[in-house]
Amino acid sequence: MNEHPKIHDHHRQRLATVYIRQSTLRQVAEHLESQDLQYQLVARAQAWGWPAERIAVIDEDLGKSAVSSQERYGFQRLFTDVGTGKVGLLLVTDVSRLARNCADWYQLLDLAARNHVLVSDSGGVYDPRAYDDRLLLGVKGAFSEAQWHLMRAQMQAARLNKAKRGELALRLPIGYQRLPNGQVILTADEQVQTSIRQVFHLFRRLGSAHAVLGHLQQTGLRLPRQSRNLVGQTIILWDRASYSQVYQILKLPAYAGVYAYGQRRREGLPGAPGTRYGGRLPPAEWQVLLRDAFPGYITWQEYMENQEKLAQNWQATPFADPANPQVNGGSRAQPFSAKGAAGKGRALLTGIVICARCGRPMRVRYRDKPAYVCEATKSQFNEPRCQFFPYAHVDQAVVAAFLEAAQPAAVVAAVAAVAEMETQQQALTQQWAQQLERAAYDVALAQARYEQVDPQLRLVAAALEQAWEAALQAQAHLEQEWAQVQAAHRHTLSAEEVALVQQMAADLPALWAAESTSLADRKRLLRTLIADVTLDSTQEAGVTHIAVRWQTGAVTRLTATRPRHGHPSNPQLLARVRELAAAGYADTAIAATLNREGMVSSWHVKDDPAYVPGQPVSYWDKARVQHLRYKHDIAANPTAGGFVPAQEAAEHLGVSISVLLDWFRRGLLPGRQAQPGAPVYIPLDAALLHRLSGRAPRDLPARSVPVMVPLPQAAAHFQLAPGALSEGVRDGRFLTWRLEHGSHYRWYVQENRVDSAQPADSLPK
Repeated sequence: MNEHPKIHDHHRQRLATVYIRQSTLRQVAEHLESQDLQYQLVARAQAWGWPAERIAVIDEDLGKSAVSSQERYGFQRLFTDVGTGKVGLLLVTDVSRLARNCADWYQLLDLAARNHVLVSDSGGVYDPRAYDDRLLLGVKGAFSEAQWHLMRAQMQAARLNKAKRGELALRLPIGYQRLPNGQVILTADEQVQTSIRQVFHLFRRLGSAHAVLGHLQQTGLRLPRQSRNLVGQTIILWDRASYSQVYQILKLPAYAGVYAYGQRRREGLPGAPGTRYGGRLPPAEWQVLLRDAFPGYITWQEYMENQEKLAQNWQATPFADPANPQVNGGSRAQPFSAKGAAGKGRALLTGIVICARCGRPMRVRYRDKPAYVCEATKSQFNEPRCQFFPYAHVDQAVVAAFLEAAQPAAVVAAVAAVAEMETQQQALTQQWAQQLERAAYDVALAQARYEQVDPQLRLVAAALEQAWEAALQAQAHLEQEWAQVQAAHRHTLSAEEVALVQQMAADLPALWAAESTSLADRKRLLRTLIADVTLDSTQEAGVTHIAVRWQTGAVTRLTATRPRHGHPSNPQLLARVRELAAAGYADTAIAATLNREGMVSSWHVKDDPAYVPGQPVSYWDKARVQHLRYKHDIAANPTAGGFVPAQEAAEHLGVSISVLLDWFRRGLLPGRQAQPGAPVYIPLDAALLHRLSGRAPRDLPARSVPVMVPLPQAAAHFQLAPGALSEGVRDGRFLTWRLEHGSHYRWYVQENRVDSAQPADSLPK
């Protein structure tokens, strides 16, 4: 045993811990001499008098960096053992094995000094309690941290220098491949190229990543994804489109043929694991930006337009600069920049409305009465709201101006739309043909592999047979999907249909007001000609001044009368609603009657974005009728038309109220109920009593009425969707019969072709 002046018996009574670490897995695999040298520290501990049973080796941190202790479980165990007094001597080849940052190093030294733990490296044995030794260990720890930062800075500088020449081999996105000489080209897989180009084409047309995703999912088109097989080779998988895939394709500058490096801020903290990346930098601040470095799917200008459109869809300024508060919204004169995608809300000018007083974009408030509101000063500076405009009268004036301006170009736009539709159909057919071709190739490959194997080798043949069967099933599934897509989306316009489209384009107001034209379609139509709309209520009391700036830069000035607060509804409308409610009409029936008769209020028809002067409007629905009745205290008359309360009907039918309400909930009994939980009223008459009494009528000719069908088979017999039979019973299209069969009753359904029908021979025997 070799004696050392700093090692005493109380040290040998505790453990001698050997800590072994290498920074990367590559070092673990290739730097074997360094690893062996660290394991030889066990022999040094034995030479100083430690028996083998009191020597602990901690090698759990092989392949982990010492810049942080968060992921180093071996170091954490060592820290615990030193703190609990289990260790007498700590052996490493160099203190850099223990820590590459001073925070971890000095905490370990403090615990070692408190618990009389010696530290040994290739230079000797140190006692952290002795000032000279502690000073030397501190210098070594600080040098270890500095050494790591210097090496990292040199490596980053070398990477940046190589990236500036475009020679740093960055990971390529799907759709590209790198040749052995380093040249980057488009992938040879035409299906991959077509899929990526289709994403950019759809984004140009739809203007939203979510809309692109919806189109891909509706048409069943898949997107490619890179993966690796069991032997590490790169393969391409085809998955159902996801938002992350679409968004990544739109965001990556590589698809514009740009070699980009350093697109995000690096925010590494001392002692923190890895490198943290901050927000995305604007292109002007990227460390390396080389245009036309390789073939692109889009141009750089189109890429920048896509980024601006994505930022507008998120209601944010693209490439926000924290040093410029006017871009980030910190200024009181923020420029208007965020339009956003055309959504489904009723306000047509969402995202393109500007306040004339402060120049800020106005938002849409949908609670209470929808309106365009400028309240940025209220939220940011607690000042009064800037301006407020009920959206109805503004939309009506802007739509009228748009329809007048769009008339000359409507036919040209219709022809372009027809051509675009044909292009979309061709692209859809091409992509599906490529998907089916790939599926057929997979089937042929699986079949060839199966046929080449020896049939006697059943272990292999069975697996290849299963793979062949799976490929056949996948091909059949794709063919079935393609048939469904063809039925739903693929349609070639005939010459008559093209002529009809052009005719409708000539009558743009009718096309605008058509039920098939969605709110999002109307918003997109407006944005094709209108850049933004500025609203001002300060020039004239009760009048809204509107400035429409067209895409050409021209400005049209309009005025619209602001609706007065609490403006009453049309007296004739209220009288008609009271008349229908008193007659026992349900709210749905009242809405249908008002739409059919063209009854409107004095202002709220302007709320309908489909409103065009002189054109029919379907405005009323159940909710609006209910709102109108509640607002003007118009009570419905549930007993009109021979309806009686459920309790009275139950007494006449000889059943309990609970049984009768169960019939009503199951759709076996017609009746009225304003809302769930409200009283139920039954149209009780002699015919209903007769049908539900249980007695089988036999006094009419057999062929005078339709046949009865047992209730379980009624929906299938009459070809009705689930739930439609109950609705048919309640609106009188079907009649229910409750017939006695021995000691119980059975229900039957009959189509109501003859009032109060009483079949004879059609009854079950």
